[in-house]
Amino acid sequence: MKILLLFLLLTTPVCLTAQEFKVGDASQRLNESFHENRIDVSYETAALFNVGGNANSYVILPQTTSIRWQLDDVGNEGWRRGNTEWVFSGYYSPVVEGPEDHFTGAMFGPRYNFVQEGWKFVPYIESKVGFGFTTASGVQGAQGQDFCFSFSVGSGVRYLVSDRFEISLGAIYQHYSNAGLSEPARLNNGLDAIGPVLGFSWKL
Repeated sequence: MKILLLFLLLTTPVCLTAQEFKVGDASQRLNESFHENRIDVSYETAALFNVGGNANSYVILPQTTSIRWQLDDVGNEGWRRGNTEWVFSGYYSPVVEGPEDHFTGAMFGPRYNFVQEGWKFVPYIESKVGFGFTTASGVQGAQGQDFCFSFSVGSGVRYLVSDRFEISLGAIYQHYSNAGLSEPARLNNGLDAIGPVLGFSWKL
């Protein structure tokens, strides 16, 4: 029993020190990853499925490249602790199922990161608006015209693999529409789609 007590007394400080080191290391990584004027370059791939009133069974695969500019340092308290970044995205979305061949364009908007002390997992929410082009001209049941608008909302979790590399997994809702610009000659067949998204980011 004396030997056991001696072993616990000797090893407990070592274990606590190791645990504190791990927490401190994670906090340092968060501080280095989320601060004002940090720039990320990201690539995301998604699979979206029609969930709206459009009669076509759309399946589209958005491929998105983005530049994310962090606007501020981590602030706020509790579950709201985090920071905001501005996202500039270019996308190309092959249409696997649906009357068009693809959608392509650009979007921009804010993302908020919920940065909790010592976490490697960082939840986020985002919203973007933009414009795009498709292959709708002369196609029955398509969007009505080639030029369209788009907006999206999404949420997910980012995982910090290293100081410069991270992966993310989430879900997005995206809407395509020409805002009635093709009417009355052609119907504005808007598209509402939702699905999972996988992302990879590199910090500059």
